[in-house]
Amino acid sequence: MNPEQVDVYDVHCHIHETPSAFEAIESTRKIVYCVQATKYSDWVDVVGLKDRHGDRIIPGFGVHPWFVERVVSGEIPASWTEELRQMLTRHRGILGECGLDKAARNPDTGQVYPFEPQVQILKTQLTIAYELGVPVSLHCVRAFGMLADVLRAAEKASQLPRLIMLHSYSGSPDMLQQMFLRGELGRRIYVSFSSFVNGRNRAKSVACIQQVPSDRLLVESDLHDATTAAAALDEATALVAEARGWSLVDAKTQLRANSRAFFG
Repeated sequence: MNPEQVDVYDVHCHIHETPSAFEAIESTRKIVYCVQATKYSDWVDVVGLKDRHGDRIIPGFGVHPWFVERVVSGEIPASWTEELRQMLTRHRGILGECGLDKAARNPDTGQVYPFEPQVQILKTQLTIAYELGVPVSLHCVRAFGMLADVLRAAEKASQLPRLIMLHSYSGSPDMLQQMFLRGELGRRIYVSFSSFVNGRNRAKSVACIQQVPSDRLLVESDLHDATTAAAALDEATALVAEARGWSLVDAKTQLRANSRAFFG
């Protein structure tokens, strides 16, 4: 697809999880979806979607913090890191979704997911992203201090991934400015917003959007169903336009340019 024909980029979604809605991907609107796997077992599903829909899909491969336990238990094979490298190289994907989460609970046990394995698996994935020169999409819930520490350590070692997305950013405006938007890390950070997550506290989200440089803003649906993604992207775009005092046309133009820069 000619980049000039793209209406909007959905920089973070999981629409591979709802096959019944795949027809909506080929809608009249020209939407490019970055479809991000969350666990080892759905990497192949993302590849299948890319094979069927071509340049409407940017694939993402990674291990989400909710599924790190499967690495520890051996359910995900020890070869996962090499397979991840192969997926990223072969399919020209980004690394994601990965990250840290101190809030979510295992639905089978009711227990909060163990945190230290999440940190180790995140470090492994960041190293892979750095070595392959691919962007990375980060999930973070109630762990922004540790995420910043991990990224600053990579910065100190000159091993930051090429570009980094904080997806559906839910921290505070001050945290964003103080922890993430400074130094070399700050020059590589993009911050994405969704109506699904960020619409829950509009005032805080507007304040966060105002902290982000205009050329580092992104929007996403963070949804699992392609039939609802377009409306969610419109809502996220409207949120950005409101926060920055832009028209919807100007917001779309800026967000498209930012998305192209992020995905390269």
